[in-house]
Amino acid sequence: MRIFLDSDVIIAALDGHEAQSPDAQRVMDLVESGTVQAVTTSVILANVMYVVSQKWRISRTRMDRPRVVEAMGSILALVKVIPIGEAHFHASFSSKFDDLEDGVQHFAALDAGKVDAIVTCNGKDFAASRIKVLEPAEMIERLG
Repeated sequence: MRIFLDSDVIIAALDGHEAQSPDAQRVMDLVESGTVQAVTTSVILANVMYVVSQKWRISRTRMDRPRVVEAMGSILALVKVIPIGEAHFHASFSSKFDDLEDGVQHFAALDAGKVDAIVTCNGKDFAASRIKVLEPAEMIERLG
């Protein structure tokens, strides 16, 4: 199975304190074991890096940079980064996606080819998707 990983799955797996963290961590374990192949975009990874930088602060003004760098290095080793181009933005603009950024991600995944599912903690955000959308628990259940 080849999946597109949304940022919320990666963040939930790294954070460990969110409702979907256990299932998100299992998804990442499946990626790490090679049972599942994962793709994502540089925008997703930049968003993840920003969010975990905010969550993992040593002080109000200083993030735990070594921890963030280590976590992002681990993620980069697990996923294939697919490109985003201008056409993906235009496709999102003319789509039915309420969240234009999710639309950009969707169209990048669609163009990457052979993506079986978008895995996200917010399936409703991808209601307009032409790719199957699964939440982490659903993906785990399907691989069952």
